Order: sequence, then C-alpha cells, then structure tokens
Amino acid sequence: MIRRLVFLVAAGVITIQLGYAQGNSTDSAKQVKSGESLQLCEGVTLRVVKSPSPRFKSVKLKGEAVVVALNFDAGKKSATVFYKATGDANSSEVYLTNGTNKVAPRAVAEDFPSWGKDNDQEVEILDLRDKAGSETLTFTRTGSVFLLFDVPPEHSRGAQKLAITVRALKPADEQHSFVVSL
Repeated sequence: MIRRLVFLVAAGVITIQLGYAQGNSTDSAKQVKSGESLQLCEGVTLRVVKSPSPRFKSVKLKGEAVVVALNFDAGKKSATVFYKATGDANSSEVYLTNGTNKVAPRAVAEDFPSWGKDNDQEVEILDLRDKAGSETLTFTRTGSVFLLFDVPPEHSRGAQKLAITVRALKPADEQHSFVVSL
C-alpha cells in the first residue's frame, strides 16, 4: 500500500515537472507582428521593430546585418525587466530565426535616457563562449535595446522572426515569450 502511494506521488511530481518545462518552451510563445504593442505587465509594454544599423558600423560581419530594436515603455513609472542575450543561439533567449535556423545576436547596445550620464549607449560585442549574458534593466519612462544579428548570406532570404523571452520584474513579476514576424 505504501509502495503504491510513493509510486503515485513520484509519478505526479514527474508529470508536474514535465508540464512546467513544456509551459516555458517556445511552443507557447505568442505569435505577433513587428510594431505591435506587447504587454509585459500592467503599465509596461514592448514593441519589437527592425531598425537601421548606423550604431553598429564598427562591428565586423560575415553576412547581412539585421538590427532589431526592443522599445520598452513604462509610462511615467519605473520598471525593471530582464532578458538573456548571448552569442550562442542555443543558450540565448533572444535569437533570429528563419525556418529551422537560429542566429544569436552578435552585438547589443542599450539606450535608456533615464540613466542620465550612465546612458553611454556603448556597443557590446557578444562572445560566443559566454553563456551567461543576462541583463536586468531598471528604467523610467522609455528605453531601447538594439540587437545586431550577423545573418549568413544563405539564410538572409525568406521570412525572419525574432524569438524572445523577457521577464518584467517590476512593477509586477511576469514572464512572456514572443515570436515576432519582422
């Protein structure tokens, strides 16, 4: 009797863990179009759009430059958001996709006017070996994160999509995954 109870509890725990792991997969990502206002939590929105690339002129590329802007808006409130962008497409929670091909960001630049003098808009080259790459951003009103992707010539044709998982930590703790058609 006790063995059967232990077995049922273990089976229940495994089922819950599998369900949770599937709940955080990209399969549950919301499909959206470029420029749509995406609600991260009450009062905090995100718009994902393609952007010109002059800020990344110094970055050497092998393929086509694709720049995507993540435009955050917290209204008049203060907000904190978290994202993970690495140079490795398998560990990054932000990547460009064209069918089954994934391209990790090559470089990132952040522009948040509420940071004052700390808003240096420095271009950071992402290292392929660095698997950490997580950023927590606290800001007021608006700000943008610009991501440069080095898309190989053979993958530059066809519909491109940006897959992103972003977590709002303040004013409310919510995590969302989106696939944005660019």
